[in-house]
Amino acid sequence: MPFNPKKIMTNKKATCLADLLRIRDANSALVDRLDGNLGSALGYKITNKTLTKTPAVIIFVPAKVSEALLPASQRIPKTLQGPDGLECATDVVVGKRGAEEPAPPTLDADNVGVIEELQGGEIGLIGGIQLGFFDTDGLGYLGTTACAVRRKSDGRVGLLTNQHVGGPPGRVIYNPDPGHVRIGHTRASFEMDPDEYYFDDLIDEEDAYYRIDCAFVEVLDAGLPLVKPGLHRLGSLGEPLALDFKTMGPLGRDVISIGRTRGIQRGTIVAFGYEWSDDPTSSVYTDYLIIGETGRVFSDHGDSGKLIVTDDAHHNPIALLWGGWYERLRRGHGQENWTYAIDINKVLHRLEVEIMTDQVPAPGPNESARKRAMEVAR
Repeated sequence: MPFNPKKIMTNKKATCLADLLRIRDANSALVDRLDGNLGSALGYKITNKTLTKTPAVIIFVPAKVSEALLPASQRIPKTLQGPDGLECATDVVVGKRGAEEPAPPTLDADNVGVIEELQGGEIGLIGGIQLGFFDTDGLGYLGTTACAVRRKSDGRVGLLTNQHVGGPPGRVIYNPDPGHVRIGHTRASFEMDPDEYYFDDLIDEEDAYYRIDCAFVEVLDAGLPLVKPGLHRLGSLGEPLALDFKTMGPLGRDVISIGRTRGIQRGTIVAFGYEWSDDPTSSVYTDYLIIGETGRVFSDHGDSGKLIVTDDAHHNPIALLWGGWYERLRRGHGQENWTYAIDINKVLHRLEVEIMTDQVPAPGPNESARKRAMEVAR
């Protein structure tokens, strides 16, 4: 039975992500029928260029037109009605993807040194280092290690990265460059999951998927002594930050990350549940939208797979970066470099791994044999 807002006698303001998810789901037909709409996301409303604390469904449109010129079917209400008397504000934002990405700003001297270390192959197997692989076209490509992880079933140690870096099970992974030193191979990888897989019957949009883009790279025995917990330069990691749908989650949270292209960068989580791809057959969402510090780019090509953590002493993992685009997604701002990321809890659950916090045991008397094996893999 279709949702009928006229039957609601009392209204309750949305206060959390769960409320916003249900309201957007109830109004999906309204959003989909908007001509040229560029998707939606969940976050806080911006009023007079100032971010408020009012939870809202953000709707991206190619241009704003006077309401008097629009037919009723193309008008976006200031408030969306949802089930059980829920309601929330809308925030209509003119959004547009850039036709071309401009050159990123020059790295500062500190980050030039950081990426030399990450790309050099001499600091061990730790979060942030460069990974190399060959794709089906025979060409070599680069990505980033999120961190060291351990498989729950048998304790096997490996590295976490994206599916589009790790590829299908069996792909050989190198460090630092494709064809350089073989450090392991992909044992498991996933790209998409249906939305109902994670929301505990909260919503179930037809033909809707969430990007999870994750892979577990099992490290060769010879490379185990080189595996280190934590992130290069940033240090040890805390417990993954749980995503609580009864709150607004980590929206507005300051974060930090390290990757092989942009080095160490800081940013802010701006929105959740961004619909980055929509066509007549399906909708595809990503968990988080992240923007870098003013004048900086949070991520760039080659940073795929890096781990995003809280920008504090604890460095609690929040998300796995998988992509981004140069586009306009904030009211009062022009084109900006946005990062797309996946909730880290989804990734760990799907791969059945946990983040490694302790050092791999030191090698025994076979250390020299392991070193020889690494040389043979070159």
